[in-house]
Amino acid sequence: MPTQPRLQALRIMPLLTSILMACTQPGTSPAPSPSSAFPSGTPTGEAARATVGPDGGTVSSADGKLSLKIPPGALTAPTAVTVQPITSTAPHARGVAYRLGPEGTTFKQPVQLTFRYDEAQESAASAFVVATQDARGEWQAHLGTAQDRATNTLTVRTTHFSDWTWAEAYRLDPGQATVKVGESTQLTLQRCVGPETAPFDEDLVTPLITTCAPYTLTPFTRNWAVNGAAGGSQEAGTVTKDESNVASGTYRAPAEQPSVNPVAVSVDLVRNEAGTNTLRLVSSVQVTGGLGPCKEVVTGYYTCKYPLTKVDGHSLPYDLPKQDPNQGDARDRITGGYMQVSGTQENLLIGAASYEIRYEFDNKPAGTNRETHRVLNDVGDYLTNLQGSATTFTSIAKVTYTGLIQQNKAVVHDFPMATPVYSGAVRLEFAP
Repeated sequence: MPTQPRLQALRIMPLLTSILMACTQPGTSPAPSPSSAFPSGTPTGEAARATVGPDGGTVSSADGKLSLKIPPGALTAPTAVTVQPITSTAPHARGVAYRLGPEGTTFKQPVQLTFRYDEAQESAASAFVVATQDARGEWQAHLGTAQDRATNTLTVRTTHFSDWTWAEAYRLDPGQATVKVGESTQLTLQRCVGPETAPFDEDLVTPLITTCAPYTLTPFTRNWAVNGAAGGSQEAGTVTKDESNVASGTYRAPAEQPSVNPVAVSVDLVRNEAGTNTLRLVSSVQVTGGLGPCKEVVTGYYTCKYPLTKVDGHSLPYDLPKQDPNQGDARDRITGGYMQVSGTQENLLIGAASYEIRYEFDNKPAGTNRETHRVLNDVGDYLTNLQGSATTFTSIAKVTYTGLIQQNKAVVHDFPMATPVYSGAVRLEFAP
């Protein structure tokens, strides 16, 4: 058996630069898991320091991941501003936390905080917020956070200094999924923040909660789509909004693996009926070919057999061409065969298992009326790429050729066929 390939999570580039927020009406959501007091972070490095006066200025953390833009008039006197990296104790935190000082400083004009996160931390299935720890130890999410996915930044405005970090506020769950052709999977919007208690504005905050819960404000999720097409398509699969009090949708895979695989299943999170300030959340769904014509031969181990139907486009039986005119009336007639793949269910679903290609023919030597039925085969391992668009076969003799194994058919290109009267590469087609 071949080694199972490591599946890599394929990032899908974000579609919108957007502002994260959400509105709720009292009584529309079940009580989320409660927030609680968390310990203060402890210093993890040297603090960055700069003196800023009434004319304003900019201060950045030593690692460059947080910058403070202090406008003119925010301070009345020169102030030693510090940015101290600390451990983050916020639930669902994704980045480093910082203690801004002097602690307790208030400003006459809002100060802009901008967090920069690494590209590897970007998740098309998640929405992030900047959060601050209050005097009770709770982490408060700023729902007015501006998330710019093009630059991987999060920006808020504040009038006070304290401990700050950034965290996940919403997620489309699962962010990555695998589904067989013709089958379906459900995607649910989860919220990791508490209920909002005031009309939305730039200063609206709500606690980060320890356990994310399904989002129940279905009017604020819109435009379910597959690869950007509303409702999906026959080729890529379809998605429909579920008729329930939970913001979820059901994706149904197409009958065959799509040419673009995995597919992007998305939904827009909006804050009001006007549909402004939208954030698109995207789940990456891999469509697998299913197990095809398979049977379980021992517990957990399957074989799948595809009968040979065509050779170089010709139906069987088929007389292979003679490569040497001196062969006279010698003949090799292909009469049957099959491809059989074997492995565990997981191996077969991800396209990494063993194979056997067998072909049967009647051989008639030149100058005789005697025919002999013969059988030849080739065995080895195969690997189908993550997109499900190509299969590479490697025989035990280390000969490689390509094709594609799908649930209801298989094809092999340039198969090295050899019989007494023929030697060459042929195209083989199989179907259950």
